[in-house]
Amino acid sequence: MQTGERICVGFLTSWNEENRAVVTLRPDLLVTLFGAAGQKVQVLLERGFRMMNAQLGSGRTLTEVTPPISGLFFGAAEVCHVNAYTELLQIAKLMSSSLSTLAEPDNPDSADEVDDRPEQAQPARQFVTRVRDLAVKRDVRVASCFNKDVALKSSRRLTRFGFVSDSLVAHFGLLQPNSSIRNSVRMTRGLITELTLAERASGRHSLLILGFPPLASPTLSDKERQVIEDYKEGLALEAQEFNIRFAGADNDTAACDALMAAL
Repeated sequence: MQTGERICVGFLTSWNEENRAVVTLRPDLLVTLFGAAGQKVQVLLERGFRMMNAQLGSGRTLTEVTPPISGLFFGAAEVCHVNAYTELLQIAKLMSSSLSTLAEPDNPDSADEVDDRPEQAQPARQFVTRVRDLAVKRDVRVASCFNKDVALKSSRRLTRFGFVSDSLVAHFGLLQPNSSIRNSVRMTRGLITELTLAERASGRHSLLILGFPPLASPTLSDKERQVIEDYKEGLALEAQEFNIRFAGADNDTAACDALMAAL
């Protein structure tokens, strides 16, 4: 693209003695990146992956496959080895996003660094704090359940969740139209992956609470209201696909209500 973005478009996988090429880049992200040409890029990608699967079907190994995509050029592949489906989800979390924030080639360790951009992290932390204060007023026993670290299988470090009890693990996401909403969505998709891994590892029920500004707020434009609605609906469907309970909340009380109802 000549603009500096690094985009993960799919995977070449070898699982249970079956080799496959799988497209993972979402069509709506292609529209975001390329506008009206996004659909044409999708056609190129699908054609290219069909041809790669044909190569794999003819007996080529993953390292022998040549990506035949006219007009698009692949960079170096990231090679990973996994032993379980949960590990594959962990890799997908790191690799898949609207505009990938993977490590630069000369600094591979930075892929594991936490995104601490103030415009994203600080409001989310404040959201969790306000919900915690409301929840503790209702039941003081939940005070110790907020902001707890959990060891996920195959992870090199502890993962912090917004809420962890004996029966429930929850994350709090936040859609922020006044900053990069696509980055908010990318981070929320990461939360969905972490909840999936936690549920598989611990057997707890999982819940995603997504905060967003009231749609009736005069500070929002009509376009911003529509974008929030579209992303909220899309993220709810994505959570549902992984059997994660989803609650949208346009105020702190609604978020607290959703949390307490899930306990």
